[in-house]
Amino acid sequence: MIRPPAVAGMFYADSAFELRQEIRECFLSPLGPGRLPETAVDGKRTLRGLMCPHAGYRYSGAAAAHAYAHLAEDGAPETVILMGPNHRAVGAPIAIVSHGAFKTPLGEVPVDTATAETIKEQAPVVREDENAHAPEHSLEVQLPFLQTVAPNSRIVPIVFGRVFYDRETVEVLKALGKVLASLLGDPAHHRLLLASTDLMHYVPRDEAYRMDEFALQAVREVDGERLIEEVFRRDISMCGVMPTAVMLFALRHLGITQGEVLCHYTSGDVPGADTRHVVGYAACAFHAPT
Repeated sequence: MIRPPAVAGMFYADSAFELRQEIRECFLSPLGPGRLPETAVDGKRTLRGLMCPHAGYRYSGAAAAHAYAHLAEDGAPETVILMGPNHRAVGAPIAIVSHGAFKTPLGEVPVDTATAETIKEQAPVVREDENAHAPEHSLEVQLPFLQTVAPNSRIVPIVFGRVFYDRETVEVLKALGKVLASLLGDPAHHRLLLASTDLMHYVPRDEAYRMDEFALQAVREVDGERLIEEVFRRDISMCGVMPTAVMLFALRHLGITQGEVLCHYTSGDVPGADTRHVVGYAACAFHAPT
């Protein structure tokens, strides 16, 4: 399967030239890292996880640029296991694509079939479902950034549908995290987890910052169970809470107990944007203990 882009021309530019310019502007934005990335050939390669937003590039692109600049500094991974929400809840509750490629205006990003098949084999809750991915933007918007800093990396795309909070769900997510941890810990392959999520939605800017902090503190502490509890108890509209929690569970299995918030702002901080109904964005990084 070659999945065509679903949101090119809406969330990001639909021509290669304009898209490269748009990504450049994200890196150089006052809200971004302020520099263009240089991918290290001899990077430390200790990066194991990233949290990254998925709105239109005008709003969240600068936050995404922080995450991908960090990736570039660490060195390009062989495979990025991309996890995000399935906003339309179409198809399997946890859906993967294990063959083919995802296409953007910058070209095709191949799927790592071997890694995807291993995940399906070891975590049967993850099911093959191309339809779940067809309209979804949470992973697609990551790809042009990945193509910019790690053009030879492959992906394993996984989306999570309807969100429930009960003990059974938490145990399922923990089990999946354990499977992913075994893949991250394999010294024969350089793999990376990326959880795609936005934070608080459609509240005044000050309220978004306040509510986001409850979620971000759990992320800093690499505490997936606490993250889920905070999101549901405080009604934080974090769309990617489940993929983020799975990533945190996986990282804990690797002995990672601290994350770094690289960037945090809201759509209301973008010049000319509405400050009364904002969405929160953050980029976070997680490194293996050295």
